[in-house]
Amino acid sequence: MTRLGNVIADLENGWSPKCHDHQAREGQWGVLKLGAVSFGIFNESQNKELPERLKPRPAYEVRNGDVLISRANVVRYVGACAYVEETRPKLMLCDKIFRVRFLKSSKLLPQFLTEIMRLPSVREQIETRLTGTSPTMKNISKPALLDLRFPLPELNDQRSLITDLTTGRQTATTKRTEAQTLRASAWAVFESALFTASDAAEISAEVESAS
Repeated sequence: MTRLGNVIADLENGWSPKCHDHQAREGQWGVLKLGAVSFGIFNESQNKELPERLKPRPAYEVRNGDVLISRANVVRYVGACAYVEETRPKLMLCDKIFRVRFLKSSKLLPQFLTEIMRLPSVREQIETRLTGTSPTMKNISKPALLDLRFPLPELNDQRSLITDLTTGRQTATTKRTEAQTLRASAWAVFESALFTASDAAEISAEVESAS
């Protein structure tokens, strides 16, 4: 077992200036919204465009390989964590999202941390440390996140676990797609058989009526 604060360098949050309501256009700077990480998958479209009168802060620009953690939201989304596989340029952190700064010789893989933050035991720690009186906006402090405890296997074991988990998810996605195809096919057969039987009954009735 280890503490998050023992295996990372720091947590840094960004900047939340007054932005336009629309998404940042191509080539324009934007600031991430909480929705960019709320569901555990990075969503770059969840941003607002920075007004031209404001100077961007490149130090807060999100980069490929970042791990982002929500520090405020409704209860179930506080502590939501997403790995940035790929992102467009000129997107900045808001002040309600932490970026994990890893140690140079880190014993913790970024992708592994993303999965660890979903463990029920870690979620329980997060939810018992929330602050704020509003039911729609709870917060967790930086010290509380740094104090989170979780199992930390060796790096090779982390890689192996992530590979197995990724493979399992891909298999599940394939099975869901196959199941949808089978359901659609079964319904098509049912519908076709139903109308074929109906047509046959109508023809038979017409023949009997004519005779």
